[in-house]
Amino acid sequence: MPGSESHIKGIMSDTAPSDRETGVLQPGQVIRPVLGKEAPTMLALKLFGLTVTSIKELDSYDDRNYLIKVEGESSNPHIKEPSPDGYVLKVTNSLDSKKSKIMAAQVEMMLFLHSRGFKVSKPEKNVHGSHLIYAKISGDEVGEEGGENIVRLLTFIPGKILHQVPTTPQLFHEVGVFVGRMDNELKDFTSEDLKQRKFMWCMENVPQLPKFLFAVKDEHRRKMVEEVLQAWQERVAPVLPQLERGFIHGDANEQNFIVNVSQDDPSNYHVDALIDFGDIQHSYYLFELSIIIMYMMLVAKTMDPDDVGGHVIAGYLTHRTLSENEWNILKDCVAARFIQSLVLGAYSILQDPDNQYLLVTATKGWELLDSFWHTPKEHLVAKWKSILKDYQEAHSGKV
Repeated sequence: MPGSESHIKGIMSDTAPSDRETGVLQPGQVIRPVLGKEAPTMLALKLFGLTVTSIKELDSYDDRNYLIKVEGESSNPHIKEPSPDGYVLKVTNSLDSKKSKIMAAQVEMMLFLHSRGFKVSKPEKNVHGSHLIYAKISGDEVGEEGGENIVRLLTFIPGKILHQVPTTPQLFHEVGVFVGRMDNELKDFTSEDLKQRKFMWCMENVPQLPKFLFAVKDEHRRKMVEEVLQAWQERVAPVLPQLERGFIHGDANEQNFIVNVSQDDPSNYHVDALIDFGDIQHSYYLFELSIIIMYMMLVAKTMDPDDVGGHVIAGYLTHRTLSENEWNILKDCVAARFIQSLVLGAYSILQDPDNQYLLVTATKGWELLDSFWHTPKEHLVAKWKSILKDYQEAHSGKV
């Protein structure tokens, strides 16, 4: 694998690595970039040599992401034929922009997976020949000296987002297959910088949620959060050292899967690609699976949400295995991701009340968590294993 520095040569004013590589979200901190209306167009032209013909801001939690279509010619020697599908221009939040080595690791992972045949966004080089650059943004004025936001350009993958289409057991199964295969391939990936990464969305930081719990006003919801945290302390934390770790995506949610229909069946959607590598980390594979199950439950429109885990697990286990310890704490880990998403979402909406994207999980999440948390573990695991058995028997040709 290429080293991080090969991706950040073009970064301007990167003179204080120790400052740029540190930073953990603190209550009250506002980190989302503020851009003038013309700034994204200027960034595309100045940093990537591309002339924008259309632009649309995309949903994002802490960053600013723009879908841009561009003219067919480029002044960037590294982009000889601009993509007709367009690009995603990413302006990273001020906190993550301090971690240029982690940003470089994201580039490396996407390029690695792209080289292994996975459909993921491909980072493009800027006019300086690097994948990352710090930009100074003030209203509609942009420059390259003394900026605090990293700017990147990724190829846009056309299709629908999973949450926009009718979900089926087969689609949930494909999600599990895609991520299980990806986690296996990432065993050949390495990044010492990524191994050191710690941030609030790492599930290992679930015990840190109480400092943000003030944002949850409902007493019943707060009590549920406290119960899940207690279960984490009593059942999850003691066995974590025994579980397998590796590099994971860390945010394979319903907003990050691109789906498309097959030519022979325009009514049946299939998983096509995975986007948004902003939360990649070195962590427990069980957390990856828990994250997928939790977010897929949010889009289970025509089936029992508790069944979703069985279909995801069946897909994931076509490439990986689950130990008895992992089966025993899977429910607790899914619930932990629920509270992590819901508590941090409640906190974030206080900081950025106009960003309705922050409420996506909360719309159904609290109700789902309530039902899920109060369903006995034995009942859930039995249901999941029954669904898994059906897939295994169908695959072996049994009736």
